[in-house]
Amino acid sequence: MCPNCILNQAGLSSGVYVAYAVCLIFFIVALLAMRWAFANGEFEDMEGSKFDMMDDEPVSNRIEEAKARVEMSRARAAEIK
Repeated sequence: MCPNCILNQAGLSSGVYVAYAVCLIFFIVALLAMRWAFANGEFEDMEGSKFDMMDDEPVSNRIEEAKARVEMSRARAAEIK
């Protein structure tokens, strides 16, 4: 708020309320996105992506089978909880 507005005791214009509403909407969308990301396990293996990026070898069947076993064990652990 500008000093002149404070001295003249001018009220907030409607544009400020619209700006607050837009900020609130963005904040709520960000919270929902974070909740979705944590629920889907996006933050579980943060270190793995940098190693995957550096891997030049083609993906073999053994790697895919190991990843599938890890995912199955995580799913079973989630069911137990």
